Amino acid sequence: MLLTARAFIATTLILISNIALAELHITQAKIRLLPPSVPNTSAYFTIENNGENDVTLIGGKADIANKVELHNHIMSGDVMRMEQQSAVIIPAGKTITFAPGGLHMMIFGLKQPLKKEQIVSLALMTKDGQQIKFDAHVVSPNQHRHH
Repeated sequence: MLLTARAFIATTLILISNIALAELHITQAKIRLLPPSVPNTSAYFTIENNGENDVTLIGGKADIANKVELHNHIMSGDVMRMEQQSAVIIPAGKTITFAPGGLHMMIFGLKQPLKKEQIVSLALMTKDGQQIKFDAHVVSPNQHRHH
């Protein structure tokens, strides 16, 4: 009986986690293709929160790289600089775009050069420990522009 109760609780927690993940929808995911000698790149996408609660992103993961961080371009006086974000909130019912010149996912220490049109698996990490996995297409820099 105790084993059945534990199994029920575990199953319920998994279902609740999957429901929370289903509320976030990532589309138009792209990774910038840079020359093979450049060890870092960036990823861009649109993330829609269809849920009733805000979701806080705290980082990312990519098997293709040593480290992933969330960044934003910030205007400081007359200079645009890139700044790591410890958290990015995706408000309930809203859509946020990660795009060149704004929010983006920085991918550091590529383990191998990327290839045009390659599909890469990425993940966003939430404050509550969830991983939101998605695929991104590797594209030439001229295939995406500032909005």
